[in-house]
Amino acid sequence: MSNYAHKGYSRRTSGYNRRRRKGTGFRRKNKGSGALKKILVILALLLIAGLVFIFVKYFGTFVDSFKKEEPAATVDTPSQTDTPDLPNGYYDKVDSKVMVSDGAAYLMFKGIDKTALNYAAVMNSVASSMSEDVTIYNMVIPTNTEFGLAEPLRKDSNSQRYNLDLISSSLMYNVHSVDIYNTLDTHKSEYIYYRTDQNLTSLGGYYAYLEYLRTIKSIETNDSPTYALDKLAEKQGVIRRFEGDLLKRTIDEKTQPHGNQELFNNADTIVYYKLPVHYGCFRVDTVKGEYIEKDLFTEDDVQENPLSVFPAYNTEFMVATNLENDTEDKLLVVKDHAAEPIIGYLIPCYREVHIADTELYNGSLNAYIRDNKITHVLVINGIDNANNTLYCQRLRDLFDSSITD
Repeated sequence: MSNYAHKGYSRRTSGYNRRRRKGTGFRRKNKGSGALKKILVILALLLIAGLVFIFVKYFGTFVDSFKKEEPAATVDTPSQTDTPDLPNGYYDKVDSKVMVSDGAAYLMFKGIDKTALNYAAVMNSVASSMSEDVTIYNMVIPTNTEFGLAEPLRKDSNSQRYNLDLISSSLMYNVHSVDIYNTLDTHKSEYIYYRTDQNLTSLGGYYAYLEYLRTIKSIETNDSPTYALDKLAEKQGVIRRFEGDLLKRTIDEKTQPHGNQELFNNADTIVYYKLPVHYGCFRVDTVKGEYIEKDLFTEDDVQENPLSVFPAYNTEFMVATNLENDTEDKLLVVKDHAAEPIIGYLIPCYREVHIADTELYNGSLNAYIRDNKITHVLVINGIDNANNTLYCQRLRDLFDSSITD
């Protein structure tokens, strides 16, 4: 007998048979309403599909409007999309004196006739105090505003070309002007100024050096060699990621912890050229009267300040001796911070190059010129300092506090 052929199983299945028969009878009883039911089901499905489409299209857009942009991966590696959509040429919100245009920073020049004439008068007084055996040169370095910023954006900046011409035309006959403006203008499409700092790059300093050579050769006999850039490039050094003073001026701990975003995205690179000559270099401690040997180009402090790679950076007084030059010519460079990219190129031109920083040196330069038999003096200043009355007084006092016009 089958395992399923027992009463219990029959009782359990009998109800199912009854339900099946009852259901069959229901279908026979409602057979005439099947077409209408199908139509209603199709309409219901179409209605549901329409409602789903409307929900996805409009409600989804509504939700997306509340989504926030994803932040940059890291603050230290920003992308160009981090830069706000600002016009080409705007003043930074932290430092309203810094204009930003095409990823570079600029300051408006405010020098006027009075300040230019004052600088020329100081230079004339300095020259008058020296022996006629000393040849004196003057170089004033314009800023990047004159060459990198579009003219319509320079409406708040006075003409540096006019200011330099006024200084040059007001100098005495024995003060020889080294005009580097036209040279820099010729090369303004090149990387001659930093984007985040007002200083010349090494390339800008090289073009200024070439103009200095042309000037001295037109005035006196000078057989100094001219080094081509490809020759200098054989001993070049590179420092990545230089953030200059103009970028630092835009830093605010809360709103711009890394400074202006556009400038931060366009940080500079420093390339410097070691000279293909043998030389000795000493830093002078004028208080102790000590000479401390040092390298002309050093990367010892570049982590803290990359510009310290250049000769005489933040140094009161320095002397470099060219061991391959057998002349008696000695040059004294009296300079501010703007001159540092130029100084290294001058070493081959003279037997000795003595360098005094106007902000740090406190001795008498006239006495130093006499005691060390200096034959040439080159005064190099940035145009802003040249048009600064207090700076000019400092320059005058360094040569001789008793000088009068």
